[in-house]
Amino acid sequence: MLELETAELDATALSQLFADVAAHTELVAVLVKGAAESLAEGGSVTLDDALARLQRRAVRGVQLRYRYQGREWWDTLVALPGVDTVRVVRVAH
Repeated sequence: MLELETAELDATALSQLFADVAAHTELVAVLVKGAAESLAEGGSVTLDDALARLQRRAVRGVQLRYRYQGREWWDTLVALPGVDTVRVVRVAH
């Protein structure tokens, strides 16, 4: 069974999420989605780079894949239009 959580994060909570992932998890992948028509990209994107792009709204979204307490988690973060918050959907696999 998949666990699913959603929330909206302000700038402070978004920065804290990235800091927590960096400090307390085993990072698997960082993917970015640039535009509605493009696929997610991975590879050389760092957590810091992904956070900066999301904060600047240079990407539509970011997906963080990491291992924590023996499970793999995927946090999908989507920049919401017209507001300063980011929606996060967290799924445990």
